[in-house]
Amino acid sequence: MPTTIQLYEDHYGSPEEVEVRETGSFYVAPAGLPRLQAFCSAVTAKIDAVMDGITSGRSLRRKRARRLERAASHLLQAYQRTHRDDGVWEQEADELHLDYVIALEALMVSPDDKHEGISERIRTRTAALFPSPLRERVENRVQKAYSARSKHVHGGLLVDQEETQKQAELRELRLLIRQVALRWLILTPCDTQDLAPRLDAAADCSSCARTIDEPLRAFFQESPPQDDIRAAPPVPCGGNRRRGDRPRGPVDPRPGGPADGGTAGDRR
Repeated sequence: MPTTIQLYEDHYGSPEEVEVRETGSFYVAPAGLPRLQAFCSAVTAKIDAVMDGITSGRSLRRKRARRLERAASHLLQAYQRTHRDDGVWEQEADELHLDYVIALEALMVSPDDKHEGISERIRTRTAALFPSPLRERVENRVQKAYSARSKHVHGGLLVDQEETQKQAELRELRLLIRQVALRWLILTPCDTQDLAPRLDAAADCSSCARTIDEPLRAFFQESPPQDDIRAAPPVPCGGNRRRGDRPRGPVDPRPGGPADGGTAGDRR
């Protein structure tokens, strides 16, 4: 992960060199700003609707807001330790697995869940957020994340993986959790209903899956997101772009779109 040296004053006013990670802003092409602004406005409205529950007199709405807050906190921690597209410090890679799994659990658990079998329910609920052809792949990815998390919290390390393989899997997991968070926001009701029973039903019933797929399609058609990060080389973090750097291509995390693992022409 690229770093830079910055000078800070110590307690005695003397300059001290400190190695810090490079940070900066992301480049967005001017032509893409209207779509990005529309998408951000739509997502912000969803976030605000959930977070309004923090002061609600109803327990479910308060808990839902706290779950989103917890998931966002761990996602932010993971993003702050990820440089560009997939760069992480090797000594922190296992911690990132933990952050992503905690964020996933915060969104996928239900107040009525029992501890027994919770990991299996989280896998199936996560998969239910995606079209049927992608569900097995999603379940497998969640299972791998749980295995990595378990190995880490019990004192093990993922020493059997090359650094490039570990980074690739973290990137795939990050994209998945980002999609889960977005779809959870789109589908989560702001009243006293819970999303988990709908996901459980969608996992077991193909006709029930329409109650998940149709709202997602409607949202993405009205507010299409920006940037498929696999469509172009990553743009460097920082205010200045290097010669040859190109802005990333358009995003499409609709069911079956590139961000879901489908192709640009695969529209279900």
